[in-house]
Amino acid sequence: MPTINSDAARARLALEVLASAGAPLTRASIWRTVLEEMPLTQAEREPHASGVTRGQTSWAWTTAEFVKAGWLVKGGAAGWSITSEGMEALEREPDADALRAEARAQYTAWTKSRDSKRASTLHTGIVPQDAAQEEVLRAARLFVERGLSAGESVFAPGRSIWNRTVVAELVREFVESDGAVGDGFVGKIAAQLADASDDAKLLMAELVTLQLLPASITAIGEKKKRERVQEVLGFMTHPVQIPSEIDQAFSGGSFNPGTRMSSALGAAMTVIVNFLEAWVELDGDQHEALLGDAWAMRDLVLGAPGETFPSQRYALLYMLHPDVFVSVVSTKHKTAIRDAFIGEIGGTASDDLDRDLLGITVALQVKENGPVQFYSEPLKSRWIPAADTKVTDEGSSPDFETDLPVDPSPDRPRFPRASPELASSLHMDAEWPQMALDLLERRRQIILHGPPGTGKTFLARKLADHISVGGESLLVQFHPSYSYEDFVEGFRPRTEHGNLSYELKPGPFRRIAAEALKNPDRNYVLVIDEINRGNLPKIFGELYFLLEYREQRIALLYGSDSSFSFPENVYIIGTMNTTDRSIALLDAAMRRRFAFLEMHPDLEPTRSVLPRWLTSHGLPQEAGVLLQALNARIVERSARIGPSYLMPSDGDLSEARLAEIWRHELLPLLEEYHYGEGRNIESEYGLAALRRTIHPVAGE
Repeated sequence: MPTINSDAARARLALEVLASAGAPLTRASIWRTVLEEMPLTQAEREPHASGVTRGQTSWAWTTAEFVKAGWLVKGGAAGWSITSEGMEALEREPDADALRAEARAQYTAWTKSRDSKRASTLHTGIVPQDAAQEEVLRAARLFVERGLSAGESVFAPGRSIWNRTVVAELVREFVESDGAVGDGFVGKIAAQLADASDDAKLLMAELVTLQLLPASITAIGEKKKRERVQEVLGFMTHPVQIPSEIDQAFSGGSFNPGTRMSSALGAAMTVIVNFLEAWVELDGDQHEALLGDAWAMRDLVLGAPGETFPSQRYALLYMLHPDVFVSVVSTKHKTAIRDAFIGEIGGTASDDLDRDLLGITVALQVKENGPVQFYSEPLKSRWIPAADTKVTDEGSSPDFETDLPVDPSPDRPRFPRASPELASSLHMDAEWPQMALDLLERRRQIILHGPPGTGKTFLARKLADHISVGGESLLVQFHPSYSYEDFVEGFRPRTEHGNLSYELKPGPFRRIAAEALKNPDRNYVLVIDEINRGNLPKIFGELYFLLEYREQRIALLYGSDSSFSFPENVYIIGTMNTTDRSIALLDAAMRRRFAFLEMHPDLEPTRSVLPRWLTSHGLPQEAGVLLQALNARIVERSARIGPSYLMPSDGDLSEARLAEIWRHELLPLLEEYHYGEGRNIESEYGLAALRRTIHPVAGE
């Protein structure tokens, strides 16, 4: 079958095989038949790293185009099958290359149809600004469908709790309580609902979730959202789990609710409970009408008893009717936006702020052919006064309510001070680890360097665990074959239902950055062990820039993020063996971006670590004296040996263990150091030789 494009010919042949079979076939059997008819060339037989040949990979991609055209169905275990449209395409077009071109045209037409549907949506209502809002609104639909419509638990479908009985209990125990005291919002709930039923506690947990979901993760992090809900669920005698579709939405958010919300959570929750009390008094027809009429729903929400609290009431309206109400909860902000953009709908404001904003948003969506983000440029500077464009730590400009989104890199949470427990675990005085913490907090990237055995990795992990309480610390180890694709992100093969594809997978750098961005109130630490063993310019790539300029944004190499920034609350601790490579040989750009702390056996605090460890384990000091004598004989400073070799985790440093460590761990290091010199390592560095020199020191 001569053809210019073997991929197209083999893909067409797959359709022919299926057409002849008249029934689904497995991918493997189709591929065998195709190979019998069209064997691979030598170049096509070359394997990828996954072991799959280049020819088979190309065939898989080409048949995927036929799937998108609607001609082929890949049913996994059920096998592949040809559609009626595929049969027609085979009869219509005998040339393989032309058939493939038609498949691509079909897919393009489908894409345009999809885009057309999206464009019509832009004309009819407000669309989500980004994936984070979409995640929140998917979860919001569960509250509408399960809670408001069906009266069922959102967390435990089929369990009736959004009803008059349970809501009345919640009103009695929470809204009408006498102000039971407790530690914070959750503590007060615990006191108020101490004698309530599990149903009431479950309903409260779901309402707390409804309140938290739209809050931007720059206002309250993903973990704090989850922990708060789990705390309330924990009040139940028989707790339930948070559904995965709700749990996933904790990583999203739509707006910063402002300091009023955070300082008056009880009053805000009272608004929600009072709304729900009004809701359950209505019948099914009224429910259906309200869920279909956003303006009638607005009357119900704004008319519910409780404080005026516009930010909470409009947050609730946004969750119930996001296609009508903008994701802006400050009346001042809404008014400023309306005044700035009123020209988009004719230039005359009505007496209904919400209707004006809906019209403005839809008009801008159509004009920009996409979602509208009032808190991002170029729109932000048009409605916020020039003098107020700087966002403060509280998340707003001085003259505005505090519900502007805070900067994605707010003031970082401060490090806890070096505790006596931390210092004791390191066998140091507290001054040195505190100095290291201060330096890391200021510079954000440090490297611990020194000879082997000086405890660099141990210290790095201890510091990381100390400052990342509630956050996360992650350790990676560089080596000569480590790459940007391993560290940041890269394409990895993936097989699903027998089909090979490649997907962009994040590395440890991107994963920890994503977690830190979702939880700006916590510290995250990336420990890079043996950082100097990797090709640093190759591994870091364009990220070198962000190590120095955290506040800037750049496009990543593979295009997964055109505006990536490195969160302020991520810290990097590298370790480096100076026997492998001196600091002077490091890339100059890397030296400029890191602060360096030397861990050397001749210097404090490393010099005193072993004597302190021996004392803490009730052991004699001879091992420390022997180590000092050994290092005194090693001329090259970077080759001297650290104390960790003589600090076994089980605390056993008996004579037999000491001799074992010396012979099988330390002397081999020195054999390598003196390789080719023809020296007698045992007579020069052996235990017996060293003991003869220290007897006077030991008092013998």
